Amino acid sequence: MIGNDGIGDKCICDVMMEGCIGDMVQVEASGMPSLEVLKAVSLAVMICLAVGVAAAGNRPDDDWMSAVAFLSGTTATEELDEYTVEQFSALRSRPLKINLVSRSRLSASGLFSPYQVASLADYISRHGDILSIAELATVDGFGKEYAAALRYFISLDSAALPGQSSDRKIEVYNSLTVRSGMRKKEDESADCSYAMRYVMEAGGRGELGLVAKSGYDAAHFPPEVMSFYAAFYGRNRLGKIIVGDFNARFGQGLGLWSGFTMGGLSAPASCARRASGISPYRSYSGEGAMRGLAVDFSVGSVTVSSFISGEGLRQIMSGGETEGVSFLPGLNIGYLGHNCQGSVTVYAQTKDVLCPGTSDHDSTAETSLLSGPFEDLKSSADFRYNLKGTDIFAEAAFDFLALSAAAVGGVRFRIGESADIAVAARYYPSSYNGSRSGAVRSGSKCSNEYGISACCSFASGGYISLAGKEGFGSSAIVHTGNVSLDIFHSPEPRYGADASGSQLKFLADYRWQASPCIALCLRASERLRTWDRSSKTDIRTDVKYSDGTFCFASRINAVVSESFGLLGYIEGGYLSDIFTVYLRGGIFRADKWDDRLYVYERDAPGNFNVPAYYGRGYWTALTAGIKVKRWLRAYLRASFLEYPWIQPGMTKKKPGKAELKIQVVFQL
Repeated sequence: MIGNDGIGDKCICDVMMEGCIGDMVQVEASGMPSLEVLKAVSLAVMICLAVGVAAAGNRPDDDWMSAVAFLSGTTATEELDEYTVEQFSALRSRPLKINLVSRSRLSASGLFSPYQVASLADYISRHGDILSIAELATVDGFGKEYAAALRYFISLDSAALPGQSSDRKIEVYNSLTVRSGMRKKEDESADCSYAMRYVMEAGGRGELGLVAKSGYDAAHFPPEVMSFYAAFYGRNRLGKIIVGDFNARFGQGLGLWSGFTMGGLSAPASCARRASGISPYRSYSGEGAMRGLAVDFSVGSVTVSSFISGEGLRQIMSGGETEGVSFLPGLNIGYLGHNCQGSVTVYAQTKDVLCPGTSDHDSTAETSLLSGPFEDLKSSADFRYNLKGTDIFAEAAFDFLALSAAAVGGVRFRIGESADIAVAARYYPSSYNGSRSGAVRSGSKCSNEYGISACCSFASGGYISLAGKEGFGSSAIVHTGNVSLDIFHSPEPRYGADASGSQLKFLADYRWQASPCIALCLRASERLRTWDRSSKTDIRTDVKYSDGTFCFASRINAVVSESFGLLGYIEGGYLSDIFTVYLRGGIFRADKWDDRLYVYERDAPGNFNVPAYYGRGYWTALTAGIKVKRWLRAYLRASFLEYPWIQPGMTKKKPGKAELKIQVVFQL
C-alpha cells in the first residue's frame, strides 16, 4: 500500500494497471500505437517510479541473463539464441527441484552435463538432499561459480530430514502467459502480433504444454506457429514419455541435435555440448522441433531413448502448405557412469510418403547406392570422460547416403583455481549433410569446415561483496575474463565465395568489479577471412552501476569492416520486490550492412530481442514489470526507433517505427 501520497487505499498495482488499460483503450480506438500513447505509457511508469515502493527483503536480481550466458558458454547475451533464452526463462519462473526430480528430468533440463547428473544423483543417494547452494558447490563437477549461476534456475525444496532423500510429492502448477504487440511503421498501416503459452505440471510426474503465436505480417487465425506436448515422467526404470513436440539432442550434437543452437566459440564451456536427450519443446518459434512420440527408460546405468517424428505434420496440422510427410525414427543407447559416459545414436528419415519424389535435400544423397527409401540416414558414437577435473569429449558420425564421416572432439582442464582452458578440433567435410547437427562450429551448419579452437577463462584478485545482495553468490571476483581463438578452413566455396576460404577469429573480454556497485567491461574481437570483407574489428566498452535498488549502464560499441559503425546508449533502472522499470536511449551510425551493430534489448520474460542497428538514427525503450498479486505479473515494453539522418547514397531517410508490447502471466 502507498502511504500519505494522496492515492488513498489504492496500491501501486492498481495505479499501474489503470494506466496500462487506459493506454490500451487509446491504442484500440485509434488503430495504431501513436507517439502520444508511448509518451503516456512512459509517464505512467515514471509516476509509479517517483511515488516509490516500500519494499522489504532481497531485491530481484538483474544478473540472471549473465548467468544464462555463463551456463551457455558464451561471453555476451547477444550470442544467445531464442530457444535457449526461452528455456532458461521458463526455469527461472518455475525452478527445477533437483532434490525431487528423476535423473531423466535433470538431463532434460539442459542445465547439467552427463557427468554432473551422475555426480549429483550419487551425492544425493549417499548424503541426502542438497540444502544450500554452498553445498551444491562442493559436489564434484560444479564449483562455486557454476553453482552461483544455477541458483536462478533450481530449487532446493526438500521434504526430508538432513542426510535423507525426499520422497517425490505431486503438486499441481498452472501457468498461462498472454502477450500482444502493436507496431506502427512510417508510411505503413499498423500491425499487431500475439502469443500465448499454457503449462500444467503435476509435480515431477507430468507436464502439459500448449503454445500459439502469430507474428507481425502474419494471419491471426489459425496461428502462424502452434506447438503442444504432453509428458509423463516415470520413476525407477521409466524416464519419460512425450507425445507432441519434442527435442532430441545427443552427444556433442554432431549426429543429431534438433532445434536451433548458436555455434560460436567464445569461452571454455562453448567447446562442448550438454546433451538433454529427449525433452519437451516449449519455444514460441517452433524451429527445428520434432512432432511425434518419444520415450526413454533406464536399466541400471544404461539409458535407451527412442522416438518417431513425422516431418511435415506441423504444417498439415496448422493448415499450412507442405511438400509431403516423411517419418523420422531414431534410437540412442547410452551409458551413464560417474566418470565416463558414452552413447550410440542412429536415425533415418524416409522419403515423402504422401508426395513421393519431392525432396529439398542435396543431390548427393539421391545418387548414393544406399539411399533406397531414405532421405537421411546417419549414425554416431560419442563419449565423455572426466579424470580428476579434466574433461575429454568426442563424437564421430557417419552419413550413409553421402558415404561421409565427420568428427569433433576436445579436452577441458583447469590450471589451479584461476584458469579454465579448453581446446577442441572439428572435421566436417562438405559432403557431410549437417542439416540435423548442432555441434560447435563457426558457420551455420556442421559441413564444409575443418577447424580448431582454444579458449581460456581467468580470474584473479579475490572476491568483493556486491551491493544489495546477500547469501551465496552475493560476491564477485574482482578480475575475470576470457580469451579465445578459432581457425577454420572451408575446402569448398561458402557464403557466395568463388573458391575455398579460411577464417581466423580472436576474441578477448575483461570485467573489472571496481567496487561493490561499479563494474567495467571491455570486449574486443578481430575476424580475418580470405573472402568477402577480409577483416572485421569489433570493440565494446560497458560501464555498469547497481546498488541493489537503482542501476545504470552505458555502452559504446564500434565496428570497422566495410566502413565504420558506431553505437552508444545509456540506461537507468529501478528494482524492488514488486516493481521494476528500465529506460534506455541510444544513437547509432552504420552506413553499411557489414558494419551493423547488435544489442540485447530488455523485454518481458520469455522474449528474446537482439536487433541489428543499421543506418543513422536513435531509439528509446521503456521496459517495466509489476507483481500485481502472488499469482499475477504484468510486463510492458514501449519503444521508438527513428532515422532522422539520410545515409550516403540514399535519397530519403529510412522509415521509423513505434512498438508497444504487453504481457500478462498467471501462475496458479
